[in-house]
Amino acid sequence: MIINFSHQKGGTGKSTIAYHLAKAFEDKGFKTTIYDLDIQDTCIEYNNLRDIPKSNILNITEDEKLIEVIDQAKEDEIYIIDSGGFDSSLTRLAIMGADINITPIADKVSEILAITKKYSKILKEIEEATQEQTSTYVLLNRIHLFAKNFEHLEAIIEPHKQMKILNTIIRDRAIYDKALQEGLTVQEANTLKGHEDARYELNKLAEELLAINKEEK
Repeated sequence: MIINFSHQKGGTGKSTIAYHLAKAFEDKGFKTTIYDLDIQDTCIEYNNLRDIPKSNILNITEDEKLIEVIDQAKEDEIYIIDSGGFDSSLTRLAIMGADINITPIADKVSEILAITKKYSKILKEIEEATQEQTSTYVLLNRIHLFAKNFEHLEAIIEPHKQMKILNTIIRDRAIYDKALQEGLTVQEANTLKGHEDARYELNKLAEELLAINKEEK
């Protein structure tokens, strides 16, 4: 399964969630690879902070290499693509080749408008070019621990048929930054406060994506 984290702007948490979600799939027994397309090389840099960097986090800068990865993807393996916060042929290829596209956003109207105006335009252009349905799953990310009402966001997204909000919510937790100081995932930082809640949410996200992929096949 190819999972692509995509947004036309940076700073939405794509790299952080991609990095930790990969570990959630590994814990479920899947061979998992992260492909970092971002010019910031964020996942690569996280990995370099580890005492012993992992070998399953790779950089891709060429369209041809990404096409090769997509064409050779195996059904029983997980491929997580961390697209950059910009629009390019490389990021559009990732959108086209993914089984599931994920767009992380905070629970702010400005964040929703950013994807329903600009990002939806990108999806529509890809649809017109490929004559194939192109969609994304919106992930509520970095959400306050006590936030519960998201009806205003759902009302804005609902008219956009290319977008659907995931059930899983990733809350704003200090453990993410603390763990990443050493290049660790929250699952590995099991002595830090909040690791159990963060692990639960990531595991729930992995299970939801597996169910979506099974349903769509």
